[in-house]
Amino acid sequence: MKLMNHFLIVSFTFSLLFSCNFSNQNNAVGNLDFDDKSSQNKNSISSQNGLKYNNIYDHSNGMVICRIPLPKSWNYNAAKNAKITVTAPNNIKVNKTETYNYAYANDAFSLQTLQMANTPNVQVSPVYTLQQILQNNIVPSAQSQGYNLVKSYQIPSVLQFWNRFDSGMLKTGSNRRYHVLGTDWEDANGNKSCIILVQSIIAKGNFIYWTLQSTELEAPQQHFKKAKEAFIYGLANTQINMPWQQHKNKALLQSIRHNEAFWANATRQSQIAHNQRMRAIESRGNTTRSIGKTYSDILDINHAGYLKRNDMNSAGQSKTVNMIGERATISNMATGERYNVEDGSKYYWVNTNGEYFGTNNSFYDPRVDNRLNNSEWNQFEVEN
Repeated sequence: MKLMNHFLIVSFTFSLLFSCNFSNQNNAVGNLDFDDKSSQNKNSISSQNGLKYNNIYDHSNGMVICRIPLPKSWNYNAAKNAKITVTAPNNIKVNKTETYNYAYANDAFSLQTLQMANTPNVQVSPVYTLQQILQNNIVPSAQSQGYNLVKSYQIPSVLQFWNRFDSGMLKTGSNRRYHVLGTDWEDANGNKSCIILVQSIIAKGNFIYWTLQSTELEAPQQHFKKAKEAFIYGLANTQINMPWQQHKNKALLQSIRHNEAFWANATRQSQIAHNQRMRAIESRGNTTRSIGKTYSDILDINHAGYLKRNDMNSAGQSKTVNMIGERATISNMATGERYNVEDGSKYYWVNTNGEYFGTNNSFYDPRVDNRLNNSEWNQFEVEN
């Protein structure tokens, strides 16, 4: 079952842990020192007949990330891009872990900085709880594929593993926390599925980076209970290779130094653009002179004007103001700015000089128009 159609290096370290493939090959680097403080007592594994440890590799450097105890009869696909990582007798299989990376900020300027960064494979989104994600995203997708949710439940033993993993991570001054949720599913043919969701949330300063991982085990009904127990036991008792974690901590430290310089500059540029526009608006006061002549030769533009300080408003004012005259409220989520402007266009653009224009052409972009791209433009949305 596919869950959804769809951090920066800090979150990448976490997502890498179970994004790699299982393998029983020898360690290419030969640098092993496992943390054996598993959530079960040490005699637990030896008492479980038919289990073996399997190495999980970091394909970027060949190092062993960790090892996981699973039944000996379960077979592993060590291929880097394998969609199914585990197959076992009785039609049992484990699909490759899917990882989704997100970032968000609680203030307008930091949020604009994230959007300007346009980091690959990182979506800008606020943090949602696993229950919200389950009900709003996963359940509808699963139902469309013929699966129904049987139950959801906490898995304290797997959460303990992630907290143990975090204890060995570099202390960066960030607030890190984890959430784990197990979910059971069933289709019309009686086939069952267990999807384990792991969410890591990293908050530092104004920024929040979070990762969602989903790992699915599928099995026929008569074998599902034992297969799920074995899989959860393996996840809870996974042992981290300490040299790998130390290696990642060093890389993380170097990346943090680089990223801090980048974000500081990006935030500064965002603040400069906003302040420049505010100064331009303030310097004109309440002037009403038209700038239509400036744009009269651009056919895509319906009308243009200057933003004014008294055009700025709050959400509560918008409907009242717009009812009085033919006005529209435009806003920019990243900067938090909202203005009342002349109505009649589907799309609006605002520059750093406090000038704006409206257009009905969704493809027109002043940033690529040589007649207008001598200043910075931002698109504003029309509020309903």
